[in-house]
Amino acid sequence: MSEDPRAAHTRSVLQQALMGLLEQGDWGRITVAGICRRAGVARSSFYEHYRTKSDLLDQIFSDLMVSILPTFRQDEPLGTLNWLVDHVAEAPDFFAEAMAGGRGDALLPRFREALILRLSEELSARHTPDARLRASYLVGGSMAYLALNNKADSREFVHEMAARLII
Repeated sequence: MSEDPRAAHTRSVLQQALMGLLEQGDWGRITVAGICRRAGVARSSFYEHYRTKSDLLDQIFSDLMVSILPTFRQDEPLGTLNWLVDHVAEAPDFFAEAMAGGRGDALLPRFREALILRLSEELSARHTPDARLRASYLVGGSMAYLALNNKADSREFVHEMAARLII
């Protein structure tokens, strides 16, 4: 059974609206009413799809994680970390500001948790022991490094540190 195109459109414009608002300001100042106003949908439409703005944000992160192409061979760089480096490179100032706490207290932990889950799955598929713990360490360290140093050699450094941890 296929999804109702109107429902998919509503979710899409709500997601776009939230991302646009996040680019402009702090998570704590964003309201469901503001998201709906920007998206051009009624609040009742929002609540047909999400309970809270946090649920909307979690869905955005979940959708992003699906776009990550994991790698399963030990001799290949981790796809999740490749994606993270690329994602940060698209908006380095936004990312650095978020890492410094400039976008509110809910945004970064949710993003980090989504990445940890995805990397943990990738490491588990590689039969890496303590996959969740290692994923937590790699994601946290990589995010901190990328917030301070988003240069051309960032990908190599992130993968070098990951290789040291998962051997």
